[in-house]
Amino acid sequence: MTDPYDNPQPVLRTVTDKGAPLTLRPAQLGDTPGVLAACLDEETLRWTTVPLGYDHEKAVGFVTGYAPGWWERRQGAAFVLADADDAYVGQIDLRVSGDPQVADVGFLTAPHARGHGYMSAALRAVAEWGIRELGLARVEWKAYVGNDGSRRVAEKAGFRYEGLQRSGCAHRGERRDAWTAAMVREDLDGEKA
Repeated sequence: MTDPYDNPQPVLRTVTDKGAPLTLRPAQLGDTPGVLAACLDEETLRWTTVPLGYDHEKAVGFVTGYAPGWWERRQGAAFVLADADDAYVGQIDLRVSGDPQVADVGFLTAPHARGHGYMSAALRAVAEWGIRELGLARVEWKAYVGNDGSRRVAEKAGFRYEGLQRSGCAHRGERRDAWTAAMVREDLDGEKA
């Protein structure tokens, strides 16, 4: 079996449950304004670890360093979600660390794109790709308790809720309880490979 990391990061294509096309691709400099706007959004800051004081320089750093860095280090991939017009609608990371058969996901949806089904379609596509193409046995999702939008995304994508992890996530110097869910290889049994 060839190592997928020997090739450029792939582009994934899927559709939302409403039939809208969605492309998951490596970040490009043209995504910088969308990344910046999403990372300045109050809801994004409330529920994610995006640093406070996010600015244009950090957005460029995401596009040119952070996002391609996961693939370059052979530790997963960061994708930009692009709509039918190739406009930025969000981002999702599949991060492998420690156990090479387990990855976690982190994602955010641009404020203007929420409620369109983009993220649940992207999460399902990334998790299936990770399991089938990267050989993962498990893809994990966590969210701070109360982040109902993220939980709906995970459930809609086919992740199975596993429970509450007390003090499971760090957020701006505090420990917060987290919901956890996962998709495992066996969840894809019976589906077309």
